[in-house]
Amino acid sequence: MLPNYHIDEFGVIHQIAFTPIVYDREYISYYEEKSDRTIKLGYQRLGWVLGMMGRLPQSVLEIGYGTGTFVEAAHLARIRDCRGYDIARYPLPDGVAFIEWEEALARPWDMVAMFDVLEHIPDLSFLARLDAKHIALAVPYCRWRELGDDWFRDWRMLLPNEHLHHFDPPSLTALMAHHGWDAVSLNTFEDGLRLRPGETGPNILSGFFRRRG
Repeated sequence: MLPNYHIDEFGVIHQIAFTPIVYDREYISYYEEKSDRTIKLGYQRLGWVLGMMGRLPQSVLEIGYGTGTFVEAAHLARIRDCRGYDIARYPLPDGVAFIEWEEALARPWDMVAMFDVLEHIPDLSFLARLDAKHIALAVPYCRWRELGDDWFRDWRMLLPNEHLHHFDPPSLTALMAHHGWDAVSLNTFEDGLRLRPGETGPNILSGFFRRRG
């Protein structure tokens, strides 16, 4: 394992010492420049969620909504209660309300979405506090267990101080189970839109989880 990284009891790789980057409008502007792709991803993710649930969620919270394409797609699908939380507090689409972090953790949700978010949050213990029936998420697919340190060192998704945690299917499943979430589906469907020319996957790991009990 590389210096300044360790593997926990679930198999998740964590950066040990870090200085978190600033998530602001400048950071979000990178995704604005890829608006065609992010809009497609928003609808693709919503279709996946609806397929997994077999119905419209009664309420949706998106943590780390970024440019808001997923939560906007959910609102346009006539999900009545759509809220978003993001540390950058980027403007949300019409009809979608911002919610503060502690308020988001205090109330129940039918479905919580976290796409490209979990790897950024320093303390993952909030997963146990979420009062939700379902979680849909996407994280970079870490292949260290398969390909070793040399691959990990050169991995374009390593991003020290930005990506603080790294997951593969067994470690993501184990971490979520520890916090009370059972895996329903793990897949790499986003690779169809997100692989770069000449790149081979898996690249993005998507997971759908149900609250145990």
